[in-house]
Amino acid sequence: MAKYTTNLIKLKYSRAVKKGQTSSYSGSENLRMDDEFYNIQTPRGDLSKMVDGGILEKRIASYRHWFKFLKLALELEQQDAVLILKKKHHKIKVKKSMYAGWDLKKVLTMNFDDWWKDHRHLFIDEISRVLANTDKISSDKNKVTIEFDSNRRLSDVIKDMRRMNREQNLFRGKSDGMKSNFVINGRVIDATLQNRYNALVLKLENKLTNKEILTHEHQYIRATSKSQLGYKSQQDRDGIDNEGIGNNEHDTRSAAEQRVMGSLRVSYEDTEIKIQEPNWAITIFELTNGSASTYGAKQILLSVCDGYFMKHPTKTYLE
Repeated sequence: MAKYTTNLIKLKYSRAVKKGQTSSYSGSENLRMDDEFYNIQTPRGDLSKMVDGGILEKRIASYRHWFKFLKLALELEQQDAVLILKKKHHKIKVKKSMYAGWDLKKVLTMNFDDWWKDHRHLFIDEISRVLANTDKISSDKNKVTIEFDSNRRLSDVIKDMRRMNREQNLFRGKSDGMKSNFVINGRVIDATLQNRYNALVLKLENKLTNKEILTHEHQYIRATSKSQLGYKSQQDRDGIDNEGIGNNEHDTRSAAEQRVMGSLRVSYEDTEIKIQEPNWAITIFELTNGSASTYGAKQILLSVCDGYFMKHPTKTYLE
């Protein structure tokens, strides 16, 4: 079995999430934000959301994933863990200066829902509003005050806004339009992220085999929008036969599975057909180590250590 860290790890605060497990959040209905704490599998993961009179870059579930990876990083750092990735050693150390306002000491022991109540302001941007006659013009350098004639057409006002911004560079926010220091780099697919996190936690605990992880009754590795029937190794849990191996437009195997499993064939001994078992390790490897086109849980964890989620803007941790 491949080693994930140079030293033995015993996790106390981080654990894999079973399918169907819901939050224990007990706040009022209006703080549940349209059930976002619970419904983590939705195709709307990249849409900005209205929260507490402000704009949240991603759905709350996205920040839950960040919180879980950060908690895992803090726990690994506490145990002087050294992560092994691409045959290189990476000492786990969280860059504390990148998490100003997060109360990192609380992250390790609190659940996300309780932590979020007092820290959601870190991720929320203010929305535009109409000033009342009694309002004072703000001196905040991040605020822009513009006066419009309410008799004009909305389409013309929008054109004016675009022209002024082009000429005076009024809106200098990040490319995604958010001024929060804690920006999520990349598209968040909840089930995919959950699979990567679960796979890494379970491998660090080292209590289950790859097959047990992929076929567990708790469905730690679940179907995603790209693999609605589960990963190919999960579909082939009763054995690989000659059907469907090779070029097939309906092939649901991941890129790594296709590279390794594509050469597998049914072997014959006299007249008896031997069915080969799926290569469970390939699926787990891709979830934890990534591939040429995807980030694995290890890269995400290292990015989180540096203060970014999901991708580091300058590092890939693949060199």
